[in-house]
Amino acid sequence: MSKRTFVCLSLFVALSIAAGVVYASTSLTVPQLAKDIVTVEKQKIALTGTIAGACRSGCKVWLVEGRYKKGDPVILVWAKDNAFKFRTDATGRQVKLEGFAVGQYIDLCATEKKQEEGMKEGESCPKPEVLEKTKEKQLESITFFATSVEYL
Repeated sequence: MSKRTFVCLSLFVALSIAAGVVYASTSLTVPQLAKDIVTVEKQKIALTGTIAGACRSGCKVWLVEGRYKKGDPVILVWAKDNAFKFRTDATGRQVKLEGFAVGQYIDLCATEKKQEEGMKEGESCPKPEVLEKTKEKQLESITFFATSVEYL
């Protein structure tokens, strides 16, 4: 193997590995994801939590932190592109997931403001850059699309 081929191959391997690097060096927990969704939304991250339940077919699970208490954040988790099924008997088990999260927001933009800004029916105010600084949108739920799952 020539030196040039070796260098090109090494560069290709390094770039391939770098492309798969997860955003956080440590996993986010469910409460951390709920708090930091604006920062990490649609980025590849690692998420750990406890499975609160699964659908019977294994297509989705609900993830919480530890034992669920009313008012705790709950994340709906789907296998991205239905690439795999979750274990249906894993309720109460810890998992580590890799993938990306997407927030769904409640539109709190007043009808009057929409009319003032010339928005059509069904349009909403732009998504805020920082949710804490605006009262026009509110996080309703988070969906996580998992590319891998590890049962701990």
